[in-house]
Amino acid sequence: MNPTTRQFTLGLILIFLVAFTARLALTHQFVGLNSPPDANANSDQIDYELLAYHMVTGQGYTVVPGPPGSPTASRTPGTSLTLAPIYAAFGRSFIAGRVWFCALSAFTCLLVAWLGAICFNRTVGLLAGIGLAIYPAHAYNAMHFVSETPFGFWLTLALIASIYAHNRRQGGAAIKWTLDALAGTCWAMAIYTRPQLLLAVPIAGALALIAFALRDREHLKRFAVQVVVLSLVLSPWIIRNAVVMGKPTLSTITGYGLWGSHNDLTFNNPAHQGGWVKASLLIDADHPLTGSEVERNDQATRYGLDAIRANADKMPALIAAKLWRLVAPIKDTDNRLVQIAFAAGWLAVAPLLLIGLLLSLKRSPATAGLLLLPILATLASTVIFYGSDRFRDALAPVLLVFAAVGFQQLIRAATRQRIAAPVASIGGQAVQEVQQEDTRAA
Repeated sequence: MNPTTRQFTLGLILIFLVAFTARLALTHQFVGLNSPPDANANSDQIDYELLAYHMVTGQGYTVVPGPPGSPTASRTPGTSLTLAPIYAAFGRSFIAGRVWFCALSAFTCLLVAWLGAICFNRTVGLLAGIGLAIYPAHAYNAMHFVSETPFGFWLTLALIASIYAHNRRQGGAAIKWTLDALAGTCWAMAIYTRPQLLLAVPIAGALALIAFALRDREHLKRFAVQVVVLSLVLSPWIIRNAVVMGKPTLSTITGYGLWGSHNDLTFNNPAHQGGWVKASLLIDADHPLTGSEVERNDQATRYGLDAIRANADKMPALIAAKLWRLVAPIKDTDNRLVQIAFAAGWLAVAPLLLIGLLLSLKRSPATAGLLLLPILATLASTVIFYGSDRFRDALAPVLLVFAAVGFQQLIRAATRQRIAAPVASIGGQAVQEVQQEDTRAA
């Protein structure tokens, strides 16, 4: 039975309270609400926090103290822009920043419930929302200033806006344009947070062309408008990098990602196969990194491509190792508690996810195709670069929607079985009584 509007609203309130309370408690217990970012937990957050602080204090987009500092494009600005308004309002307050990330993570659980409801039904929405609220990886990421938390927020909002834009068959043109603009903006903000999502654009274009060939023009129209908006939102950053850094680019660390995942260690050492190695372990006389930030990134790109060409015969095995690292249940960490929690969460979600994905593709291929976009983009990024459970966990909002579909199906199957058993028993008893009556009559 689908929940009523009142029940759904109460469910959303409960989801937010559970998610927000759990994240605050975990942060307080294991990190400290007023603690600075810890490089041992995740080194990326050091850069994100410094970039936000330096932007707010007028030192520019740099991790090096100014003025004027050293401009960088090593990190796309989405995560730092998420933290910057809090610093602008409260100063460099770690407690305000951590509470904000916990709240943003909890609010994403509400968006996921909304996404599940509009894609399928309110039951799926509530199951997805509560699932994300207690999903260990999503709660863990809210404890740190990492990209997964803002990425999940923008990605879920982008999917909601895109679905509304496509399904809006009635209403004025202004409403459709507004929904398209909101969707394009949210997709751009998600790309600003994790630039790998840019790979979703050509995938979405291919799906839109297939839909157009099947005489569904709406997909191609919505795609075109949203890509234009997305491009406009991304253009200031790309223009800035062209002027300041000397190259129109989203990021200056893609080369490090390519080289770090394609080198002698990843091709020949099982411990590193499918993963990523720091450049500091790869630099030698034949592979120096010199010059500007852009030049060093270009050099790293060249080294990675050279390694791929030299080891072309080993690429199939390397790609398989990358994909395994993406889906492996054991997180690469020395923290045993984190390992157990992450493994338990993923092992519970994975089979439900597969069931839900297959059902969704069968029942609503257009909706499932849209939800699949970030998953397909992540798979493509894994093949090009490397595999990591972080990439998978960043997709938790989408994964939990599919898992909720699978869980609902299991509930329905179990309910039908419980009802069918007594009915079959009553029917069998009736047949037996009739047979006994026939025997007496004979």
